[in-house]
Amino acid sequence: MTKRPYLICLMMTSVDGKILGEKWGKSKEVQPLTESFEKVHELIGHKSWIVGRTTMEKDFTHYAKPVYKEVDHAINREDFVASKDADSYAVVLDAQAKLGWNSSDMLGQHVITVLTESVQDSYLAHLQQIGLSYIFGGKEDINLHVVLEKLTSLFGIETLMVEGGGRLNGSFLNEGLIDEYHQLILPLADGRIETSSVFEIPEAGRRFNATLLKLQEVKQIEHEVIWLRYKVAGQV
Repeated sequence: MTKRPYLICLMMTSVDGKILGEKWGKSKEVQPLTESFEKVHELIGHKSWIVGRTTMEKDFTHYAKPVYKEVDHAINREDFVASKDADSYAVVLDAQAKLGWNSSDMLGQHVITVLTESVQDSYLAHLQQIGLSYIFGGKEDINLHVVLEKLTSLFGIETLMVEGGGRLNGSFLNEGLIDEYHQLILPLADGRIETSSVFEIPEAGRRFNATLLKLQEVKQIEHEVIWLRYKVAGQV
Protein backbone atom coordinates (compact mmCIF):
# COMPACT_ATOMS: atom_id res chain seq x y z
CA MET A 1 0.00 0.00 0.00
CA THR A 2 1.31 3.45 -0.94
CA LYS A 3 2.08 5.56 2.10
CA ARG A 4 0.02 8.66 2.83
CA PRO A 5 -0.25 11.05 5.80
CA TYR A 6 -2.40 10.27 8.82
CA LEU A 7 -5.29 12.73 8.53
CA ILE A 8 -6.71 14.54 11.55
CA CYS A 9 -9.71 16.78 10.88
CA LEU A 10 -9.99 19.60 13.43
CA MET A 11 -13.08 21.79 13.37
CA MET A 12 -14.78 24.35 15.59
CA THR A 13 -18.59 24.41 15.59
CA SER A 14 -21.70 25.71 17.29
CA VAL A 15 -23.76 23.25 19.34
CA ASP A 16 -25.93 22.68 16.26
CA GLY A 17 -22.94 21.58 14.19
CA LYS A 18 -22.45 24.74 12.14
CA ILE A 19 -18.93 25.86 11.32
CA LEU A 20 -17.59 29.31 12.10
CA GLY A 21 -19.88 31.88 10.52
CA GLU A 22 -18.97 35.42 9.53
CA LYS A 23 -22.08 36.75 11.27
CA TRP A 24 -21.05 35.53 14.72
CA GLY A 25 -17.37 34.72 14.39
CA LYS A 26 -16.09 38.29 14.80
CA SER A 27 -18.19 39.46 17.73
CA LYS A 28 -16.37 40.44 20.92
CA GLU A 29 -18.35 37.84 22.88
CA VAL A 30 -17.35 35.00 20.56
CA GLN A 31 -13.73 36.00 19.88
CA PRO A 32 -12.35 34.46 23.11
CA LEU A 33 -14.12 31.20 22.25
CA THR A 34 -12.61 30.96 18.79
CA GLU A 35 -9.09 31.37 20.17
CA SER A 36 -9.44 27.79 21.41
CA PHE A 37 -8.88 26.54 17.86
CA GLU A 38 -5.25 27.59 17.55
CA LYS A 39 -4.53 26.49 21.12
CA VAL A 40 -5.88 23.00 20.44
CA HIS A 41 -4.04 22.84 17.12
CA GLU A 42 -0.82 23.44 19.03
CA LEU A 43 -1.74 20.89 21.71
CA ILE A 44 -2.36 18.22 19.09
CA GLY A 45 1.19 18.95 17.99
CA HIS A 46 1.05 18.41 14.22
CA LYS A 47 1.73 21.67 12.43
CA SER A 48 1.22 20.87 8.75
CA TRP A 49 -2.32 21.61 7.56
CA ILE A 50 -4.47 21.61 4.44
CA VAL A 51 -7.39 23.80 3.40
CA GLY A 52 -9.33 24.58 0.23
CA ARG A 53 -9.02 27.65 -1.96
CA THR A 54 -12.00 29.42 -0.40
CA THR A 55 -10.61 29.19 3.14
CA MET A 56 -7.10 30.21 2.05
CA GLU A 57 -8.43 33.14 0.04
CA LYS A 58 -10.65 34.42 2.84
CA ASP A 59 -8.33 33.96 5.80
CA PHE A 60 -4.79 34.17 4.43
CA THR A 61 -4.23 35.53 0.90
CA HIS A 62 -7.13 38.01 1.28
CA TYR A 63 -8.36 37.76 -2.30
CA ALA A 64 -5.05 38.72 -3.92
CA LYS A 65 -5.13 38.28 -7.69
CA PRO A 66 -2.97 35.62 -9.42
CA VAL A 67 0.41 36.77 -10.69
CA TYR A 68 1.71 35.69 -14.09
CA LYS A 69 5.32 35.79 -15.32
CA GLU A 70 5.97 35.99 -19.04
CA VAL A 71 7.62 32.85 -20.39
CA ASP A 72 8.86 31.99 -23.88
CA HIS A 73 8.84 28.23 -23.39
CA ALA A 74 6.48 25.49 -22.25
CA ILE A 75 6.81 24.30 -18.65
CA ASN A 76 6.60 20.57 -18.13
CA ARG A 77 3.80 19.41 -15.85
CA GLU A 78 6.19 18.08 -13.22
CA ASP A 79 5.87 18.65 -9.49
CA PHE A 80 8.02 21.53 -8.24
CA VAL A 81 9.58 20.91 -4.81
CA ALA A 82 11.12 24.15 -3.54
CA SER A 83 11.63 22.91 0.03
CA LYS A 84 11.49 19.32 1.22
CA ASP A 85 12.92 19.83 4.69
CA ALA A 86 10.66 22.56 6.12
CA ASP A 87 9.53 22.20 9.72
CA SER A 88 5.88 22.35 8.60
CA TYR A 89 3.74 23.00 5.54
CA ALA A 90 0.62 24.95 4.62
CA VAL A 91 -1.12 23.02 1.83
CA VAL A 92 -3.98 24.35 -0.30
CA LEU A 93 -6.11 22.78 -3.01
CA ASP A 94 -6.40 25.30 -5.86
CA ALA A 95 -7.33 23.32 -8.95
CA GLN A 96 -7.74 26.30 -11.29
CA ALA A 97 -4.89 28.47 -9.94
CA LYS A 98 -7.04 31.32 -8.62
CA LEU A 99 -4.89 32.27 -5.62
CA GLY A 100 -2.44 35.15 -5.74
CA TRP A 101 0.95 34.57 -4.11
CA ASN A 102 3.84 36.93 -3.39
CA SER A 103 5.71 34.68 -0.96
CA SER A 104 6.34 30.99 -0.39
CA ASP A 105 5.96 31.48 3.37
CA MET A 106 2.65 31.36 5.26
CA LEU A 107 2.82 32.06 8.99
CA GLY A 108 6.35 30.64 9.04
CA GLN A 109 5.35 27.54 7.07
CA HIS A 110 6.33 26.61 3.54
CA VAL A 111 3.39 26.71 1.12
CA ILE A 112 2.48 23.83 -1.18
CA THR A 113 -0.29 24.52 -3.67
CA VAL A 114 -2.12 21.64 -5.36
CA LEU A 115 -3.02 22.34 -8.98
CA THR A 116 -4.34 20.57 -12.04
CA GLU A 117 -2.35 20.28 -15.24
CA SER A 118 -4.70 22.73 -16.98
CA VAL A 119 -3.13 25.81 -15.34
CA GLN A 120 -1.14 28.34 -17.36
CA ASP A 121 2.62 28.17 -17.81
CA SER A 122 2.91 31.82 -16.76
CA TYR A 123 1.34 31.01 -13.37
CA LEU A 124 3.78 28.16 -12.79
CA ALA A 125 6.70 30.39 -13.79
CA HIS A 126 5.76 32.90 -11.08
CA LEU A 127 5.52 30.17 -8.43
CA GLN A 128 8.96 28.90 -9.40
CA GLN A 129 10.37 32.41 -9.23
CA ILE A 130 9.17 32.98 -5.64
CA GLY A 131 10.09 29.44 -4.55
CA LEU A 132 6.59 28.21 -3.79
CA SER A 133 6.15 24.44 -4.15
CA TYR A 134 3.40 23.01 -6.31
CA ILE A 135 2.19 19.52 -7.12
CA PHE A 136 -0.32 18.29 -9.66
CA GLY A 137 -3.36 16.39 -8.42
CA GLY A 138 -4.66 15.44 -11.88
CA LYS A 139 -5.22 16.69 -15.41
CA GLU A 140 -8.60 18.43 -14.97
CA ASP A 141 -9.71 17.39 -11.48
CA ILE A 142 -7.85 16.76 -8.24
CA ASN A 143 -7.48 13.19 -7.02
CA LEU A 144 -7.07 13.35 -3.24
CA HIS A 145 -5.37 9.94 -3.04
CA VAL A 146 -2.69 11.10 -5.48
CA VAL A 147 -2.25 14.36 -3.58
CA LEU A 148 -1.73 12.66 -0.22
CA GLU A 149 0.71 10.14 -1.62
CA LYS A 150 2.78 12.96 -3.11
CA LEU A 151 2.76 14.96 0.13
CA THR A 152 4.38 12.01 1.86
CA SER A 153 6.76 10.89 -0.88
CA LEU A 154 7.96 14.37 -1.90
CA PHE A 155 7.82 16.28 1.39
CA GLY A 156 7.87 13.59 4.06
CA ILE A 157 4.57 14.71 5.60
CA GLU A 158 3.40 11.94 7.93
CA THR A 159 0.50 13.68 9.69
CA LEU A 160 -1.72 16.37 8.19
CA MET A 161 -4.43 18.52 9.78
CA VAL A 162 -7.56 18.95 7.63
CA GLU A 163 -9.10 22.31 8.55
CA GLY A 164 -11.22 23.33 5.62
CA GLY A 165 -14.82 24.15 4.88
CA GLY A 166 -17.65 21.65 4.68
CA ARG A 167 -17.02 20.71 1.04
CA LEU A 168 -13.30 20.06 1.49
CA ASN A 169 -13.84 18.09 4.69
CA GLY A 170 -16.65 16.18 3.01
CA SER A 171 -14.42 15.31 0.05
CA PHE A 172 -11.81 13.71 2.30
CA LEU A 173 -14.47 11.93 4.35
CA ASN A 174 -16.20 10.62 1.23
CA GLU A 175 -12.91 9.08 0.07
CA GLY A 176 -12.41 7.36 3.43
CA LEU A 177 -9.24 9.34 4.06
CA ILE A 178 -9.91 10.93 7.45
CA ASP A 179 -8.44 8.89 10.31
CA GLU A 180 -9.30 11.04 13.31
CA TYR A 181 -11.81 13.80 14.00
CA HIS A 182 -11.55 16.52 16.66
CA GLN A 183 -14.52 18.82 17.25
CA LEU A 184 -14.50 21.91 19.42
CA ILE A 185 -18.09 22.70 20.40
CA LEU A 186 -18.55 26.35 21.32
CA PRO A 187 -21.33 27.26 23.78
CA LEU A 188 -23.54 28.95 21.18
CA ALA A 189 -26.21 28.04 18.63
CA ASP A 190 -26.33 29.32 15.06
CA GLY A 191 -29.73 28.19 13.80
CA ARG A 192 -29.30 29.35 10.20
CA ILE A 193 -30.27 26.86 7.52
CA GLU A 194 -27.70 28.32 5.11
CA THR A 195 -24.69 28.04 7.45
CA SER A 196 -22.34 25.24 6.43
CA SER A 197 -21.89 22.14 8.54
CA VAL A 198 -18.63 20.29 9.18
CA PHE A 199 -19.01 17.73 6.38
CA GLU A 200 -20.94 18.39 3.19
CA ILE A 201 -21.10 15.68 0.52
CA PRO A 202 -23.27 16.10 -2.60
CA GLU A 203 -25.54 13.14 -3.29
CA ALA A 204 -24.01 12.77 -6.74
CA GLY A 205 -20.76 10.92 -6.09
CA ARG A 206 -21.50 9.96 -2.50
CA ARG A 207 -19.69 6.70 -1.71
CA PHE A 208 -21.09 5.86 1.75
CA ASN A 209 -24.37 6.35 3.57
CA ALA A 210 -22.54 7.35 6.75
CA THR A 211 -19.14 7.25 8.48
CA LEU A 212 -18.95 5.62 11.89
CA LEU A 213 -16.87 7.23 14.62
CA LYS A 214 -15.56 5.87 17.91
CA LEU A 215 -15.31 8.32 20.80
CA GLN A 216 -11.82 8.46 22.33
CA GLU A 217 -11.90 11.42 24.68
CA VAL A 218 -14.08 14.27 25.98
CA LYS A 219 -12.64 17.38 27.62
CA GLN A 220 -14.05 20.67 28.81
CA ILE A 221 -11.51 23.41 28.17
CA GLU A 222 -11.55 27.14 28.84
CA HIS A 223 -14.61 29.27 28.06
CA GLU A 224 -16.88 26.20 28.40
CA VAL A 225 -15.69 24.79 25.08
CA ILE A 226 -16.06 21.00 24.72
CA TRP A 227 -13.28 19.10 22.92
CA LEU A 228 -14.33 15.77 21.43
CA ARG A 229 -11.85 13.35 19.90
CA TYR A 230 -12.98 10.49 17.67
CA LYS A 231 -11.30 7.78 15.63
CA VAL A 232 -12.94 6.84 12.35
CA ALA A 233 -14.31 3.31 12.71
CA GLY A 234 -15.56 2.66 9.18
CA GLN A 235 -18.30 3.40 6.69
CA VAL A 236 -21.79 2.01 6.12
